[in-house]
This record gives sequence, structure tokens and C-alpha cells, in this order.
Amino acid sequence: MDKQLLNSLMQVKEYPCVSIILPTYRTAPDNQKNAIRIKKLVREAGDKLEQELGKKDARDLIDKIQKLAAQVDISRTLDGLALFVSKEVSQMVDIPFRVRERLIIDKTFATRDLIMGVNRATHYYILDLSLFRARLISCFRDQAVELTENGFPVQSEFPMLELNPSDFSREKEKQIKEFFNKVDKIFLNHYHVDPTLLVLAGVQKNLALYREVADVKDIIFGQLEGNYEAVSVHDLGKKAWEVVREKTKKERHSALNDLQKAISARKLASGITDIWRLANEGRVSTLVAEQEYHISAGLEENNTLVLDTSNLPDNKIMPDAVDEVAEIVMEKGGKVVFVDDGTLGNHHKIAAILRY
Repeated sequence: MDKQLLNSLMQVKEYPCVSIILPTYRTAPDNQKNAIRIKKLVREAGDKLEQELGKKDARDLIDKIQKLAAQVDISRTLDGLALFVSKEVSQMVDIPFRVRERLIIDKTFATRDLIMGVNRATHYYILDLSLFRARLISCFRDQAVELTENGFPVQSEFPMLELNPSDFSREKEKQIKEFFNKVDKIFLNHYHVDPTLLVLAGVQKNLALYREVADVKDIIFGQLEGNYEAVSVHDLGKKAWEVVREKTKKERHSALNDLQKAISARKLASGITDIWRLANEGRVSTLVAEQEYHISAGLEENNTLVLDTSNLPDNKIMPDAVDEVAEIVMEKGGKVVFVDDGTLGNHHKIAAILRY
């Protein structure tokens, strides 16, 4: 999931921002249902916009939504799809995991699923290193695609060497480091456009030498030891996903352990209303929420969040306060972690670790 895209969507604050989010199917014949579902949601979005803006004022935005929807290739969708449209934005995003169908018209885009994708490390790179070439693979969970542009694959300029340590003279090791340094520089060009985690693949000696010359070591999330030169991109993606999935599972457990420590340190807040206030004050370092926790809420004077919206006008009601608070936390430099449903029962489905 592209962090740069997420950040740009989070910056949009204008009315109306239309978010159309739906689960999709990857393969035939089920993927034929994608077109039917998209058409239904686009029609519903048009009806809502006409009700709120009037037919004349809604026309341009409806046309924009229809044009974006027409670009969807139903034969190449993943597990979910999001369409984001406003006066200035027209963006389609494929989502590599199942999502809940939603149509939201609000002052901001509904970015929860993108935030979840970023924080669950579903998008990552594999850098497969050998002595004669390096290939870069972009992955969403276990779905992998080799990147063959902007410098990749990188071919070495010296003959392939045996990996017996006794064959590594100082001169040969210097050559290998120079090659891996070149690979690292080219990789960072990709990383700066779409910053996400990195999994290294290759024999142990190559991985060690690459780590020595890598300019940004803390983005290396894990590694696969072995010779993968003859392994297909598809199979390598499957192997890497096992590493990423296990490590992200441990990180979610770590976040839950941090919650317990925060209780002892009196740096824990629970419940959406208190967390809303603290997030706006910049006090939340880590937000932990259950994956399917959604709740509408309203704003009263002084930006106070209330759950009883019966007496509030529509322009004071947000469809999902959890989406909104997650965006605020990230904008203020905090981290957002989504955990399994039922995990935060004692904290009203959402908790925050405070900076102070």
C-alpha cells in the first residue's frame, strides 16, 4: 500500500469527498459480479449527491465518478477496490484484502482500509540478490509482481562467483560490495517514491554483504536465506509472505503488550470520545483499534466528539469517527495498529498509548 498516496488522500479536506469501497473477486466467473456491484454503488453515489447538492451542482462530480468507474478492469481486481473522488481528486486503489462495502460522502476520504494496509505491512518489496543480477519484486501479501523498470533488474559486470567462502578474495569481495551498493542506490530511488518494508532474499553471504553497504538499514524487515535465482516470482512471493505475516503478527502482539505497560504507567486512554480529544492535542503515540470497529459521531462546539447525533445537522456528523481519529494520529506523527475483533473488549474496542 502506497504511503505517499495515503498521505495525499489524507490531506484532502473539502466537501464533498466521495469514497466508494467494495469487496471484489479476482477470478472468473465471480469477477463478473464486480461490474454489477460497482454500477450499483456509482448509481447510489449519484443519487446521494443529487439529494445533497442538487442535480445541476452534482453533475460534474457524478460524471467524474462514472469516468473513474469505467476505468476499472474487472478481470484484474484484487480482493477489494476503492474509488476516491472530489473536485480535485480522482483516484482508484486496488486493495489486497477483503473490505466491507461502504459509500461515504464526507469532508474527508474514508482511508481506514489504506491505513490498515500500510500498518499491516501488506505491501512490501523483495530484493532478490545474486552475484550476477538483482531483481526487485513488489508484493501485496502473497501476490508478487516483478518490477522491470527504472533500473531493475540490475545486471552485474563481473562473472558469477562460487559462494564458497574460501573463494572470496578481498578483490572479489570489493567487487561484490560495489555491485550491491549500486543495487542499493537504484532500490532507494523506488523506495523514495513508494516507501514500504523490504525483505531480502539470497544466500547468507550475499545478504550480509548487502547489509554492510545498505544506506538505510532499518527498512529491512526480514530475509529469506537461500538461492532463489531459479525460483519464480510467484513462489518467492509466497515464501516472503510467510516471513512478513509471522513478523507482523508478533508486532500486533507487541502492541497489545505495550497497552498493558501503558496501564501501569498511567499513559493509556480508552473509548473513542476521550481518544478523539487526546489525538487532537497530539498526545497519542500509538492508536490500537479493532479491525471492524466503525462508529458514527458528531462534533459539538469546541470540537467535542459526541455519539448521540440525533439533534445534530448532517454537516456535523462524521460517518466513521475511527477513520477520522486514525488520520489525526498519523498526521501528528503517531502509529496506528489494527488488531483482531474482540481483542480490546475492556477498552471499548479502541485504545491509545499516550506520549504524556
